[in-house]
Amino acid sequence: MHADDDARRYVERWFWTLDDLAEAVGVAPARVEHLIAARCAPGPIYARGAEGWWSALGADGAAPAGEHWYSPGAAWGLRQAEMATRGGSSLAEAAAMLRDRFADRFVVALRHQRYARLAFPACFSGDAIDPDAARDAAQDEWASWIQGGYGVCLRVFIAETCVAKESLGAWLKAAIAEPDYDGAALLADAEALAGLLLPFAPWQRATGTPGRTIDRLLREQRLGDDRPYA
Repeated sequence: MHADDDARRYVERWFWTLDDLAEAVGVAPARVEHLIAARCAPGPIYARGAEGWWSALGADGAAPAGEHWYSPGAAWGLRQAEMATRGGSSLAEAAAMLRDRFADRFVVALRHQRYARLAFPACFSGDAIDPDAARDAAQDEWASWIQGGYGVCLRVFIAETCVAKESLGAWLKAAIAEPDYDGAALLADAEALAGLLLPFAPWQRATGTPGRTIDRLLREQRLGDDRPYA
């Protein structure tokens, strides 16, 4: 029961119901459902069904019937999609517009993130970015957002936060694995990553990116903890 209470407090603190999301976007809940069905935004990120808690991260299949919570970060894409349809675009066209805009920004973000090569090595050819490979990677990352996994991870999902999260995470995991790593040198990158990430649900944090990077660094350097659920 205690673990169930912790999970509920977490999702109610960081996520929205369908009604909350619809109100934030300025449309009816049924309209949000239509936009989600058209792949303009992810569906539920967490759910509480008859068999317990469900998360979109690593999930195989749709959320079970029951209580559902959605990513607040989805509101911006939904607003863009709604504006596009008001201008005459179909739902499918609005979804394609969001995906293509993300891919355009993803290619640019790779150029500006110093650790991008660690996270997305296939996007680089020598010292240059391979634009076709980068756009292919962007399609995969966008699909992960629509599936819901990034809704667990990121406070706001845009190309820049996606590239930064994956790149900083890859760098910190590799750096901390070294036996004599310089903890002081990693703190600024850990802080930057913490600014991007959601805390993750209590049962997910230890094995997720925050637990494997931020928490491990602070624990091994005896620098307290991130107090994710305070």
